[in-house]
Parts: sequence; structure tokens; C-alpha cells
Amino acid sequence: MVRRLFPCLLPCLIAASAQTTPADQNPPPDSRPFFSRVRGLFDIDLPELDPPGTVKLILHPHLSDFIRRDYLRTEAGFRWALNDRFELSAEASTYLTHGLGGGSDGYGIGELRLGAKYIFTGWLRPAYEASVTFNASRPTGTPPLDMTDGFNHFLPGFTIQRHSERNPKLTTFAAGGLDLLGRSTSPGTLRPNEPHDDSFSLTAGAVYDLGQFKWTFAGTYASTALLGDETEHFFYLKPSLLWYVPARYTFHSKTQWIVGLGLRSTWGPDGYDFGVSTRVRAEITFRQVVANVRERVMPRRAP
Repeated sequence: MVRRLFPCLLPCLIAASAQTTPADQNPPPDSRPFFSRVRGLFDIDLPELDPPGTVKLILHPHLSDFIRRDYLRTEAGFRWALNDRFELSAEASTYLTHGLGGGSDGYGIGELRLGAKYIFTGWLRPAYEASVTFNASRPTGTPPLDMTDGFNHFLPGFTIQRHSERNPKLTTFAAGGLDLLGRSTSPGTLRPNEPHDDSFSLTAGAVYDLGQFKWTFAGTYASTALLGDETEHFFYLKPSLLWYVPARYTFHSKTQWIVGLGLRSTWGPDGYDFGVSTRVRAEITFRQVVANVRERVMPRRAP
């Protein structure tokens, strides 16, 4: 019953956003959050938004799949800041057999994700910011067995962050959330030390912003106590380093490339597990895409 109620929250949040920013209001070109979520390295939705009205397109190819898997995963989606408080996002995870291995999984969309975030302004002290989030993911079709865990996920959450007054580069945060599972019709495989039932989680960590480089650290405790049929406990430590590649290294492209390296240590019913993750992601606003198309299609007029 609880799982059925949570999807109803999304339309309510959309209605709560009420007044959106007019489309003709141009956000500052260089104004963006100091940090954004990078799935797989830093999975926390901090209380940060793009300038109101910004629609940011996101592309995330898993280049390591050319070595580790028989297919290539690519995540594509968008993030839309309706105003200075409310954000919507959508993402699709696709797969394509690259031919370098022995697999024949074909191609298709393996998972869909939707998300919403609402920021509370003026609610806490000036150094603090808070937000509530709701994310949902659903496997689709018949993706490769190890691409998804085979469950639908409904993930409401709450996050508070604090900007250090002594060190402006340091931001600490705390977050709590639920992960409510539902069986899907798609096959899947759970990774080691992943909850097999409804669970809650508590996370604390920090971001150290050095401009182009950003260090992150997050420690998480998760448990199926009170929510699941069996009580299990999980612990995660995830440090990472993200590099926001300067334009001079991308031929002055308007696309913001992000390269990341992260470590993942987990403890749980399956014992201890350790892994290394790499990420390459591209972000560009919809306005920048339109501007690029106009520059290529429409010839420049002579002065």
C-alpha cells in the first residue's frame, strides 16, 4: 500500500512548483551549481539547482564496458530547473552489443528513471540548505541479466547541507531516505551487499571543491529493519574524485565534460566487497544545443 501512495507525490510536487520561470529569461551562461550528482560515484542529490529555466541534457557512456562487458551501456536524459526551488529529471539507460565479446544481447532500453527535487529556502540558518527528493526507476524489456537488479525502486529522501564559514571550499551534508522495492517483469541480478527488501538509509559526507577538481566522501548505513521481512544491515564507504574538464581540453566546446574516479567498500551479509569505478559524463544546456545548431545551419551575415 505504501508503494502505491508514493507515485502520487510527483504530481503534487509539480503542482507545488506553481510559477515557473519564463522561457525568455536567460540564465547566466557561467552560473551553475558548484556540484551535481554523478551516478555511480556520488549518488547524493544535494540541495543545488541550475539557474531557473535551465534544461540541461546529460549523456553518460560507460566506456569501461568495452573491456568489462559484452555490451555498451549509455545513459541519456535531462534535468530541468522549473524555478529556483523545483527540479524535474528523466533518464533512460540503453544497451548495445559492441561486438568485442562473445555476447549477443542486441540493443534496447534497459531502465527508465524519473526524479523530482524541491529545495526549502529560508527554512534553516543561512549556512544550511535542505531539500526533499523523490526518484523512481523501472527496468524495461529484457535487458542483459547483469544490467539491472530486476526491481522497481521508489526512493523518497531528505538532504541537509552546510557550507563551512571557515573554509568556503568545504560542504558537509547528511541525508536519509527509503528504498521501496517492487518486483518487475524484467530479469536482473543483485550486486553483493545490496538489500533484497524495502530498506532505509542514513548518509553523511563532505564535498571539497577545488574548482575544476572536486573531492567527495560519503558513508552510508542501510538496513531492512522495520521495513523488510528479514533484518539485514549494510555499510558503504565511497570516496571519489571528479574533474570538470576545462574547455581548452575539449576544443572550446560548450559541452561540460566530467571525468571521475571512485572507490566503493561495502560490508554486509555477503561479507566485504571492494570495487573501483570510472565515469565520463557530458552536460550541455538545451539553449547551447540550439545555439550550436544555428551556428552550423545559418550562415553568418557579413558586417
